[in-house]
Amino acid sequence: MNPSLLNKFSLVHLAVVAAVVLMISSTVNASHEPVNSHESEHHHEAVHQEQTEHTDQHQDEHDGHGDEHSDEHGHNDGHQDEHSGHDDEHGDEHGHDEHEEGRVHISVEQIVASGIVTQQAEAGDIKQTMTVYGRAVVPEAAKAEVRARFAGLITRMNVTVGDSVKAGQVVAEVESNSSLKRYSIKAPISGVVVGRSANAGEMANDNVLLSIIDDSQLWAQYQIFPGQLSKVALGQTLSISAEQLKATSSIQYLLNSTNGDNIKLARAPLDNSNGQWAVGALLSGKLTLSKQAVALTIDNRALQESEGQQVVFIRNDEGFERRAVTLGRSDSEMSEVLSGLEVGEEYAVANSFLLKADLEKSSAAHVH
Repeated sequence: MNPSLLNKFSLVHLAVVAAVVLMISSTVNASHEPVNSHESEHHHEAVHQEQTEHTDQHQDEHDGHGDEHSDEHGHNDGHQDEHSGHDDEHGDEHGHDEHEEGRVHISVEQIVASGIVTQQAEAGDIKQTMTVYGRAVVPEAAKAEVRARFAGLITRMNVTVGDSVKAGQVVAEVESNSSLKRYSIKAPISGVVVGRSANAGEMANDNVLLSIIDDSQLWAQYQIFPGQLSKVALGQTLSISAEQLKATSSIQYLLNSTNGDNIKLARAPLDNSNGQWAVGALLSGKLTLSKQAVALTIDNRALQESEGQQVVFIRNDEGFERRAVTLGRSDSEMSEVLSGLEVGEEYAVANSFLLKADLEKSSAAHVH
């Protein structure tokens, strides 16, 4: 190619490249030039409007959140209503518990193990009584001292203290000093040997060999002072007691004291065929001065105080239930029942306080 033509082509090419570069540079500079004041204000207003719209949107969202919170709070109100309903339901249940508070659930085995004794409510007497004091004594005819008929050598003693003997039973043998013959000594009464003061090989003179008493029948003997004497009469009913023992008898004798005391001795027979009464035991007695029949009575041992009321515990299928009673006249043992109990109902007597204690324990646990 012609060198001059090549140079011309190169110059044209450079000129075109320079023009393109200049156009690109102008476009870039135009994009970086600041806008005029009018355009700047317009741009600021656009930005401010955008911020305002963002703020309004945020407020709407906040208001919506507040409404939602209000709804949630409304839900809480509903929850409160639900809770109130639950409280009402609990109140109903509590009312049911109050109804159950008067019941003691206890098995037959537990009743026996606790020593709780029951009896049926029935008609009875309210008595006016007077208390007297004395001892259990052996009747004079129920005591015997065994001696030898003739002085001599004791060759045999057949019984000792504590042995029971029958009337006519041979209890000893003695060889007479005068005849040198042996003879038998027999028990004059039936009873128990309570004393022995001789042994085989010893001499029998007028001394007591054996002492025997029959304690199957005793006297309950009481001291009656002058101020009491006008209230005591033969045939009067008497309740005899000593610790846990009780018996019923009547006065058969009013004797003058042999000690010169200004008192009378009232005697009432006391059956001791089972040997439960001890000779010489201290006794108390309640003389019945008067009595009045009533339609329904209850043993005073059954009465317990609960919540300011006199109550008893009535037997039911599950144990016992507390029952308030209204009382009338009473004596030291029984009380008249005006209301709260029916004839034939079974109620706790001995150890009824255990039922009260169990009920109070259950009530305390329920409160906590």
